[in-house]
Formats: sequence, C-alpha cells, structure tokens
Amino acid sequence: MSLTDRFLHPIRSHPYLLIFAYFLVFCGCLSYPTIHFTSNTDSSFVAPTDSLSGTAQDVYSSIYGDSGKSIIVTVSVPEGEDVTTSSDAADFTSNLISWSANATQSCPTISESTSYFTLAAQGLTELGLNYVSSSKSTTFTYITYTCPITNTYVSDLRSYVNSNCPLTLTCGSTGIELFQIDILEGVENDLSRMDTTILPLALLTLAVVLGSLPIMLIPILNILITVTLSFGFMYPVTLSMQVVSFTPSVMMSLIIAMSIDYSLFLLSRVQDEISMGRTTHSSVRNMVEHAGHTIIASGSTLCVCFCGMLFFPMDMLRSVGVGATVSILVALGVNLTLTPAILYTGLGEKLLRPGRGCAKVCCAEEGTTRGVGTMVKREIEKEKNEGDERLLSGFEPQSSIDRYNRIDSELMYKSFWYRMARVLLQPKYGVPILLACVGLMMPVCVHFVDLKTSIGFDLLLPSASESIETFDDIGELFGEGTLSPYKILFDGPGPVTTAEAFDVMHEVVHELNKLPATSELTSFAGIAYLGGFQVNHTEYEAALLCGIECGKNFPDPGPQEEAAFQAARSLTALSESVNSPSGNATFTTVILNVDPFSNDGTQWLVDARSAIDGLKSSGALKDIEVYLCDGAGIEYDAVAQVYEVFPTLITATLVTVFVLMGVFFRSVIVPIRSVVSIALTLMFVFGLTVLVYQDGAFEFMDLACFSKTGYISWLPPVMTFSIVVGLGLDYDVFLISRVLEFRLDGYDSDSSVLAGIWKTGSVITCAGIIMGLAFAGLLMSEELLLNQTAFILVVSVLVDTFVVRTVLVPILLGVTEKYSWWPRALPAETVNLKNGENGAQMLGADDLDLGAQKETERI
Repeated sequence: MSLTDRFLHPIRSHPYLLIFAYFLVFCGCLSYPTIHFTSNTDSSFVAPTDSLSGTAQDVYSSIYGDSGKSIIVTVSVPEGEDVTTSSDAADFTSNLISWSANATQSCPTISESTSYFTLAAQGLTELGLNYVSSSKSTTFTYITYTCPITNTYVSDLRSYVNSNCPLTLTCGSTGIELFQIDILEGVENDLSRMDTTILPLALLTLAVVLGSLPIMLIPILNILITVTLSFGFMYPVTLSMQVVSFTPSVMMSLIIAMSIDYSLFLLSRVQDEISMGRTTHSSVRNMVEHAGHTIIASGSTLCVCFCGMLFFPMDMLRSVGVGATVSILVALGVNLTLTPAILYTGLGEKLLRPGRGCAKVCCAEEGTTRGVGTMVKREIEKEKNEGDERLLSGFEPQSSIDRYNRIDSELMYKSFWYRMARVLLQPKYGVPILLACVGLMMPVCVHFVDLKTSIGFDLLLPSASESIETFDDIGELFGEGTLSPYKILFDGPGPVTTAEAFDVMHEVVHELNKLPATSELTSFAGIAYLGGFQVNHTEYEAALLCGIECGKNFPDPGPQEEAAFQAARSLTALSESVNSPSGNATFTTVILNVDPFSNDGTQWLVDARSAIDGLKSSGALKDIEVYLCDGAGIEYDAVAQVYEVFPTLITATLVTVFVLMGVFFRSVIVPIRSVVSIALTLMFVFGLTVLVYQDGAFEFMDLACFSKTGYISWLPPVMTFSIVVGLGLDYDVFLISRVLEFRLDGYDSDSSVLAGIWKTGSVITCAGIIMGLAFAGLLMSEELLLNQTAFILVVSVLVDTFVVRTVLVPILLGVTEKYSWWPRALPAETVNLKNGENGAQMLGADDLDLGAQKETERI
C-alpha cells in the first residue's frame, strides 16, 4: 500500500467521524481562545538584552523603581481665551485627577498626576507654565500610572474624558497605551473589512474558475475552520510571548490566500480526474498524490521561510513568524484531510457536479475548468448519432480517458497558454523577451538600495485615531518630543548635588545643546537647568535653603523678587522629583524639538550617545556614570538589532530555499533558477516601494494607501521578506511540479513545459488573483504600516503570477532544455506534442497522457 493510500484509508473509512472531530475542535476554539486572541496582542517594545537602552532602563529601575506608563490629557479653550483663567478647565482637571486617584477597580496604583493647576496651587506657577501652550489656549495633565492591566484603565480614562469634557472645552487624550487600543481597533476593522469584502470576492473568483457554486462549500468550510483553529492555537502563544497587534491581520490575509489556493489546486485536480471518467476514490487519490504533494512542498517551504523570523531578536517579529507558520500548517492540515473527507461523503458526490447555469458560463459537468465536460457530452452525442457503440459505452475508464485526452488536446492547441509557451520556448523569441523584461524591471530594481526605514509611530497608528490626532496637536503646541521625553541619568558613587557633579551636568548639557534637536536650553529641565537657564551649585543650594514655601510670607514682592521665589520653589520641587532617595543619582528631562521616533529624532540619540562617550573618554564625567533613558532608545536599539541580523537571515533563507528545492526536485538547476527569479522579484518590489512611498510616484492617484511618507516603516521589509520568498516559491513549485510530472511520463523537454503550462496556467493565474485580492484588503487599512506591507505583498504576487511564472520561467526552461533537471535521471523522450499541432484528433492516450494510462491500469 502506497503512502497516499495509507493516508487516505482512515479518511475514506470514517469521513463522518473526521468531520465530527473537526466540529468539536471548532466549537472548543470558538468558545474562548479564538475570540480572545486579538485582545491579547501587544505592540509595545521591550528593551533588548545588553543594549544601551536596556542597561539604562535597568539602572534607572534599580534606583527609582518602575516609572510606570504615562498618558496625557489635553484641555483647550476657544481661540482668544486664556486656559489658565478658565474655571471650567480648572474644575475638569481637578475632577479628572480625583477620578484617577479613585480608579481602584481598573488601576489600583496611580503614581502621579501633574498639571498647571496642581502646580499653581502649590505656588509653582512658573513651573506650571511648562504645561501651557505659548498661546495659552491649551494645557495638559500628565498622568503616570502602574496597573496590572493597563488597557482597562486607559479605556476607562478615555471614556471619562470624552463623556465629562464641558461643552465650552475641547478635550483629548493620548499615550502609548492609547496607541495600543487604537491599533487593536484598527486590526478589528481590518478583519471586518476582509470578512465582508475581500473574502467574498476571492470566493467568487474561485467559483468562476471551478465552474461550480455548490463545490464552494468546501473552501468556505476550510477557511472557517482554519481561521478558528489558527486563532485558537495562537491564544496560548500570547500567554507565553508578546504577539504584536497586527499579527491577526497578517494571519487572516495568509489564511484567505493560501486556503483558497490550496482548495483551488486540489479541487481543480479532482475535477480533471472525474472528467476522465474515474471513480470518486481514484480521483481523490490522484488529487492527494499529485496536487497534495505540490501544496505540501509549497507549504513546507513557506513554513521554513516563516520560521526564519524566529531568529530575530524581538518577540514582536517572532510572533508574526509563529502566526504565519501556524496559519500555513493549519491550512495544509485542514485542506488535506477535510477536503477528501467531504468528497467521500454522499454530499461530496453531489458537490462535484456544477449547476447548469454556472456550467454554461464557466465550464461543464463533472468538474473541469476548461470545458472538457461539455465537449465530452457533445462527443458522446456525436458518436451516438454515428452509431459507434464502442465509444457509446464510454463510461469504461479507458474509453473515457481516450475521449478526455483527445478533447483536452484539442482545447490545449487552441489555448492562449499553449500558443504563448510555444513562442517563449523558441530562443529567437524567448531570449529577447527575457532581456526586455529584465531591462524594463532594472530601472525600478536599482532603487531598492535607497530604501530608508523609520521607527515613527505615525506609520503604526490608524490615521484617523483620536490618540494620533491629540498626539499631533501636542507636537504642534508643545513640541513633538513632549510625549516621549528622554532622561539623562547621572549616577554617582556619592551625592550628585555637589559642585563637581553640577560641573559634570553642565558639561553634558553643553555638549547636547550643540545638537539641532536640542539647540535651546528650554529642552532641558533638572536641578542644573530650569526655564532655559543654567543653574549653578550655589543657586541650587540657596533654593533648597529657601524651600518650597520660599517667599510666600514676603509682603508685596516685586517682579524680580517673585521670579526668584518662583525659581527657588520650582528647584525645590524638581529636586524632590528627580533626585533619588539616596541622593546619589538625579536625572535631567530632555524634550526634543522633533519627534524622537523620526529619523531626525533617532539621529539625535546616536549623536547624543556619541557625545557622552566622548566626554567619558576624555575624563570629563569624573566618576559619574551617565545614561540616556526613555525616549525612542528602546525602539531604536530593538530595530537596530533586528537589522543587524537581517542580512544573515536573508542569506540563510535563500540557502535554505536552494537546498529544499534541490531536495524536492533532485536537481541543481531548479533551485538556481528559483533563487535568481526570487532575487529579481525582491529587488523590483522593494525598488517600487521606494518609488511609491519615499518618492511619491503614485501621489497623482490621491489615495491614502499610496501617500508619500518619505520613508518606509521598519517592519514591512523584515516582515515581508520571508512571505515574498515563500509566495514566490508557491507558484514556482506548482508549475515545475506539473512540468516534471509530464517529463517523467516521457514527454520531451518542450512538450512537458507546454503541457505543464496548459494544465496550470488558468489555475495559477486564478490563484494569483485571489492572493492579490487577499493582501489588497490590507490596502484599505487606516494604518500606513499595513498599507506598505500590503503593497509589497500584492506587487510581489502580481509579478510572480504575470511575469516570473508566465514569462521568465518558461523562457529559462526553454534555454536550459534537457539540462533543466540536471543531474536527475529522466526517462526517454517518447511524446512530442508538436507532432499533433496540425490535427489534434491524431493524438490518443498513448501520446497525450501516459500517466493517465498508468492510472487506468491501477483502476
């Protein structure tokens, strides 16, 4: 008994039991894990081990403890009014802080709430003005908090702000946790759009190609069970590692694309087998043996590519690799087991016969996508009229296969695929076309070296989210670095409030003040700098002597005296806030005049670290250790580590592809051609991405998904590389497997290519269109990150479908001819399709399908 027969035996014997088992697992996953998977995802960055930001964070935490997370609530008055004198703004802020302090159900610990009004109430008006815009139209409350489950707290806080904001004010809220919530809402909207638009379109395309609406029940069930099981299996993964928020969107696109593709490959093959007059079991067996082998080869290669993402030093990317691998494995398992199980039931017998209306439009009876069924009926009628009794009894396997092959060959010689392949296989036409295609692609390919990435939050968030709108307002009114300030941590062996320590702080700030993003002293706030002025050690000591109540009992102070008193009180308050309990550490807050996550912001980080290293090398820091904390440090270091590994991953992936393709086809030439075609696709896709998103090549379309951003989010290149490689191999494997099948049946080199392209041309084209539709769903996303990801995937699918597989692969097969499979041993060439071009009726089973004849003997 062959491996295929052993695999199918339990399915054929107990199809209903298998279907019932899937039903139980489906219900089990849907009861809890599947529906909670998305809400358990997380897009926060974790400091990489042994990185500068990770070390700084550890030192800070050891001195000050967990600093918690922050959220900013803005309050604005109508233009022309002063928010500092608004009683509505004061009352709302007071109530907000009171609500925060008492929100024990959603957050038991609130670290601190600071606003202009709380500081002014303490006599720290000048310090409080840092929380007021220059036009005095807007103020903000800065809340730091520590909660076991922060999403609940920030959701409740946003609801409170939106429902309690007075009509005379405009309120908003933003923060990293609110970004997370908005990203999750964006993911849910993306999934909903794919369910309601992309999935129906993809299924409709599949129905047209298969020519049967009833048989669509199989791919629909496959997709439904694959989604439920994949999401259900990923839920426990979220409990043990960080799973990034857009993983469900990527998984859904992959499931729609690959599950429909696998259904197409399997069902189109079983339709062809039934058209030859074979029994259901024989048809299902051939489907699993041939199409099943193809999708296993394709799926396993995809999984290997996705597993490469597990070597990235970041859970965020590993989770995408895990999710993609789970999706492919579940799709493979479901399609290879549930599809045969359904076909072995009484329902399956009926599903293999298309309805009359759909048959007239697309194909014909008994499941073939090329009209063979209708032509078989015409042949039978013709034979009946001519009185040919031998062929009249055409339901015997051999005579049915004879008839099928004769008609199939007639259709083949008239088809677009055969005629196109005939031209491409001729070197005098094929080589110039190959050079022309490569020549047209190269002007785009060369731009891939210009790709620039960014860790900016604006690419990660839905464009219309409340949090990003408030974030943009804060950036415009208070400076883009307000939401993510840096801390310069000074950690000494002794007190850092000495004159020597002040000299070190002055030296560090003096160097950083030279950088464009911190060219104003107002960017720095600490015990050595306040309000844009440098504070020397003597002034600081005097301020502490005067204390927090400084000047409050002074009768009628003049402007100068009041300014001095305010400065003393502010320095005292700052000292209590930034100095460590032991007094051996302090920090200075740095607010950049650019977005810390922009390229200008990350350049400041690099330059600041370099400046601090220079001071340390020169001995200017004495024995004080200086660290840069918070800001974009963690994100920058994490991404830097990823891109350090990326070149190695690229090399390892291509080498793995080479080895796998060599093993699958027992050839050296096949993997060389695959790697070269994949490299061309990658260069073209990333080159076009640069032209569209960095240079604005598609700006004339006025579509948000193609809007010029000036840079590419750091995630799409590393996330899509493995997917593009895997998808590029998918259709290559499907085409080459069929070509090799014919070559092993005795077809000569050109004939095997001609027959392979004829048999797979419409199927692969349909699969490419379906996959393009699946990924195009992400172009409708409000997140630019997913727009860029979708663009890369859609373009790669279209290039693979309509250029690489349709044009380049046939030409290369024609050029290499008999060496295409070297060093694999091949049978003698006994079939030449070109001999029958002047009369398809001259060709019978012996010439057209030796594989079919072998199968007949098996029947």
